[in-house]
Parts: sequence; structure tokens; C-alpha cells
Amino acid sequence: MARVVARRRAGAIWAALGLLVAAGCTAKAAAERWRWQPDATVVHVDTAYTSAGVRIAVERFAPADGRCAPRTAASARTTAWHGCPAVLVLHPSSGLQSPGGATVRRWADALARGGRVAYVVHYFDRTGDHATDDAREDAVFPVWTAALVDAVTWIRSDPAVDSTHVSAFGYSLGGYLALALGATDPRVSRLVVLSGGLFDTCRPRRLPPTLLLHGGDDRVVPLAEAKRAARVLELLGVTHRLVVYPERSHGLSADVLPDAMERVAAFLDTAIAAHGSGLVPARWTPAATSSSI
Repeated sequence: MARVVARRRAGAIWAALGLLVAAGCTAKAAAERWRWQPDATVVHVDTAYTSAGVRIAVERFAPADGRCAPRTAASARTTAWHGCPAVLVLHPSSGLQSPGGATVRRWADALARGGRVAYVVHYFDRTGDHATDDAREDAVFPVWTAALVDAVTWIRSDPAVDSTHVSAFGYSLGGYLALALGATDPRVSRLVVLSGGLFDTCRPRRLPPTLLLHGGDDRVVPLAEAKRAARVLELLGVTHRLVVYPERSHGLSADVLPDAMERVAAFLDTAIAAHGSGLVPARWTPAATSSSI
């Protein structure tokens, strides 16, 4: 199993990073450590919900320009208010106290700038994990998925959100969980999977429209994992697209992120054409740099 071998190569590193959490490293301190700078055009609020009696922390990202203002009695009487789309943002196996945590927060800022309410869900809270490996993930992903189903219920009650437009964006392990959530919860309307794939024991009977983004030289989650997920989507007859960035590694790199973000925004805003499924080459010209954000 290529996913297990490749992803476990980084397991010792992330386990060591997990010790920072045990030593009392807070999410804010970790974000500063990994140089995530909150976007000034986005309102960041720490909140939480409960799943099976466990408190699950959430970081809420919303546009600061008032586009996603909560519904009021006055706005309810007009046709002008229709709420903002919501996106669950799901972190990688390194957790949120890591460079991967900074990556998903940057994506959440970008999603909020585009007129969405993004929720970075600390789903590890449900099981008390800080960083994991493949064996642990395969064992407990149904529990995390259940916590995310509860997150969808909670998010749909946000008075600033259009409850009919809830999507999920997942990076690495988060991408695997986005697909697991989409297979479980029909209220999730779209999925974006960055450098992820499908759990071996996940046998979906349905999935919503899905956009898969992957680096051609990803040695953490091999491209074969994304291709396997695309084949399952094809067999299910689901509208999907797999975009491969040649010579780019896990999580992509700074030079291709504008293209990736443009694709994500377009996908979340408009439906992919019925005949637009399959393997699609990226539009960009390879640049010299390959440093990750």
C-alpha cells in the first residue's frame, strides 16, 4: 500500500511536533511559530461545538466587509439576504500545530476573501490526538467523520450561512476525511481534495461533485491515490475533475497556488460541466521555485 509507506516516512517528524502540544503550545503560538499571518480583510473568531459530549474547537474565518453578516429579522423580510456559502477546512495528519496548520489557515483566509465563511475544524479533539500515522487514521477515521457530520449540523445553524451550500476542503489527511464526509453526509454539496485520497476501507455509494488537486511528484501521498479516488468518482457517475501539477510536491508550491485557488473558487461558485470530468493538465508554465507555502 503506497499510501501507508509513503506517508509514514514523515510520521516521526510529526510525532515530534506533537510533543510541542503536550508541552503547552497553543494554536495561536503554533500559528505564529509557523509564520501564518492572519489576513486583515478576514474576521477570525475562535468558537466550538460539541460532538458526543466532547468539545471540538473551531476557527471561524469570514469576510470583514459585512458580506456574511448574520441574518436579522429585518433582512429576513427582504429578498436581498441569502447568506454566504460555508466551507469546512480540514487539516493534515500533522494537526494544526505544524506547517500544515499554517497551510490550511492560509486556505481558509483565501476562501473567506472570496465571500465564504470557512471553518477550520479541530477534529482531532474528538479523539484527543495531536498528530497521527496511517494505522491510527485507518482505525479512527469513522469517529472523526462523525465529528464532522456534527460540525455540518452546527455550521448550518450559523445565521450568516446559506445552509444549502456547505462544502468541505481537505488537505492531505483532511482530503481523505473530506471524501469520507461526502460519502456519509448528503448535506455536503461539494468537495475539494488537496493532496489527498480515499481511505482503503471507505466504500462510498455516493459522493458530491469533487475537485482533486495533486502534485505530480508528491512523495507523501502519491498521485496514484488521487487517481484511485477519481476512478471511484467515475464509477459512481459523479461530476469531478483531477488537476495534476507536474513536478510539484505535497500541498503544491507557491508558484502554482494562484492557479489552484482560482480553480477552487470557480468550482465552489459554479458547477463543473457534465463532460468536464477526468484528468486535466494544469494551465501554468513550470517555474524555477518549488518551495511550499
